[in-house]
Amino acid sequence: MTPLEMRFAQPGDLPTLQILGGEDVVWDHMEVLEGSPVWFRVAETLLAEWDTLRHPEKAAKLITEALRRTNSAAAVDDVLDQVCDHFGYLQRADSSLASLALDRSRQHDSPLVAELAGMFLEAAMRLTLAGVGSRYGVLARLVDRDAVSAPAAYSRRVVRLLGIAYEHWRDTDLLEALRGFLGTAVHGDASYELAMCHISDAFNASERPELMRSFACAHGHLRAAIEGDEDRPDASAYLAAIEAVLAFEAGRTDVLSNASKKLRRHITEHTMWLTRARNRWADGRYDMEAAWYDLSIDLEEASFFLDQPLTVWPTRTVQHILAVYTAHRAVRIGPERESAPGLQFLIAPRIEGAFVRRDGLLLHLRAMLAEPSPNWNADAAEELRAAVEAHLHLGVPPPGVDDSGKAHVAARFPRLAAAIGDPLLAPFSEAMLGEMERQLADREVEIAADLPVAQQAIYNEIISALEECPDFQGVVRQGFVRLTTQLIRFLANRTNRGRAHHAPRFAYLFAPAPGGKLPLESELQEDLQDYLDGNLEDVDIEVWDRSGGRADIVVRFPGFEIVIECKRTKGKTTREGLRRYLGQTVAYQAGGVTLGVLAILDLRPKPDWIPNIRDSMWADRIQAPEPSQRDRWAVVVRVPGNRVTPHDM
Repeated sequence: MTPLEMRFAQPGDLPTLQILGGEDVVWDHMEVLEGSPVWFRVAETLLAEWDTLRHPEKAAKLITEALRRTNSAAAVDDVLDQVCDHFGYLQRADSSLASLALDRSRQHDSPLVAELAGMFLEAAMRLTLAGVGSRYGVLARLVDRDAVSAPAAYSRRVVRLLGIAYEHWRDTDLLEALRGFLGTAVHGDASYELAMCHISDAFNASERPELMRSFACAHGHLRAAIEGDEDRPDASAYLAAIEAVLAFEAGRTDVLSNASKKLRRHITEHTMWLTRARNRWADGRYDMEAAWYDLSIDLEEASFFLDQPLTVWPTRTVQHILAVYTAHRAVRIGPERESAPGLQFLIAPRIEGAFVRRDGLLLHLRAMLAEPSPNWNADAAEELRAAVEAHLHLGVPPPGVDDSGKAHVAARFPRLAAAIGDPLLAPFSEAMLGEMERQLADREVEIAADLPVAQQAIYNEIISALEECPDFQGVVRQGFVRLTTQLIRFLANRTNRGRAHHAPRFAYLFAPAPGGKLPLESELQEDLQDYLDGNLEDVDIEVWDRSGGRADIVVRFPGFEIVIECKRTKGKTTREGLRRYLGQTVAYQAGGVTLGVLAILDLRPKPDWIPNIRDSMWADRIQAPEPSQRDRWAVVVRVPGNRVTPHDM
């Protein structure tokens, strides 16, 4: 072994080219290194420093020639895994590597040669899927009948590659080649791959009988895989997944529950195995197993509620229903044909049937679609609505329908009417409309649930106080709820901020140095505007022509604006004491909705503790000076300034 080879052979980290004396030292010994036992260490060094090489073409030639000459299976497996994803190397050697990989996959007589041949065939497949090399060359190797009698080290890889190839290319010759391995030493792998091919066919089926035939074939092959090799959590997981979907269609909740439990257990077992053997280029398989896991949970949730005599569901449950309704998209293997509904043949009828049987569910869905939550699958919801209405041959009632006594329904259920329109309310009962009105507040409940307990208390008190405001509904309610939540978070953040860690812009919160001046209201104004702007609100500062004056902060929403008046005070800061500022605050509401915000910087000295945040934010109703005018409402945020730390009290 030459001195240079000995340098590469040393244990530990790879030697760098700089330590070796530069890349020219490697080129001077290329012929020796190509056939050296440490060629893979040389290859790893070159690949790691590829972007700094002056002669990358020489590096590509050295690695390719070493791969041609070596018989070290462990080294080949590792280096091939790297070069098949190495952009720099493939730029120089893609075609030569593809040809070499196919050539070396032809010989598979002895166990060692067979193992190498399988690795090179896998590399050829990876390159082909990446657009390098001939697809037909790989196909010829995969369907070669000699592979059936080859050692298991080669035939097992061929079987797995046949399954991957079918998912991409849908060639029936690949299925025939897979069947040739049934009854051989790799019978379990062949059965599993055939099952995966039929599952792929099921998801691309254009009609229900075709899907059921594919599922039946997959079910049989999965059983055969498990019988041939009992240590098959992958086959067991897919078998349980198929059983779960079929149980859902049949309404067999008990079978569905058992199948879902088995699915989760087997996926967990398989995941533990995959953490040691996962390949990036086969990620589709692993991602689909995760999708099956999620689907099993949604199936159980959906199945339970579909069987309940309810007219409406909680928002969370409808999300499960929609996830199940479009499950074929999440668990699909291989390319999707536009006309292939896949699992919809089994899942959609039961869900659509529940909506058809109980018209309240359709009303609920329409309401949810009117103001969809950001994490909703809106496309799925729209598909479901259209499908159910097609079942019912239901058209939208013409405007102005008055169904004997329903003329004032919108007045009794304003939030519901604002969400889905007055005409759609007429056909439904008073009890159902009342329940729907309550359900439309679900998202606000979810918002509050995300807040800490003290902040929830503020939120609940304010929302309750604003319920009497006629403008607090529809899009105005939605926007103002969001703004209120931001203001609560702002108050909590600034109340908790410590003096030792604040930036200069937050100095207005603390007592000035001896002889220093108290801050102006503009410092609160700028801080609040920055906070709201940083949380994706459309905010402007010092806006003229607002009810004849200049607004401190204007927050814009689609269709309306909210003015925030900023003040500072060194006097009374009780609720009654601060009402002196509310007249100016609500004066800015003359040209818009009757909702506003007053932000007060409280500069009273605070030798004792500062107020709890629940005592520093509330909503007030300001009665109009004349009975013929509208009352107005304001949310008050009292930010504690001029304070000392608890340590200094």
